[in-house]
Amino acid sequence: MNNTLERLIKVFNAVFETSLTINDVSADTNLREDLSINSIGLLYVAMALEEEFSVKFTNDDFKEIITVGNVLDCLEKKMK
Repeated sequence: MNNTLERLIKVFNAVFETSLTINDVSADTNLREDLSINSIGLLYVAMALEEEFSVKFTNDDFKEIITVGNVLDCLEKKMK
């Protein structure tokens, strides 16, 4: 999962032009409160994740996404 987290951080940095590191983000990191990602930002993240991980998301996939851990869980399910 650590490699997936590193790739996810890479996506966040590319989409939002930030310089987050593995020390800045954990599974408990809240997307809205800790990373200031709103619903539009989450849409951009989803599109970038589809490209990075060669997966496809549905509208329902991101309805319950609150934390980085939720994103990682969703990605793991999609990559199986």
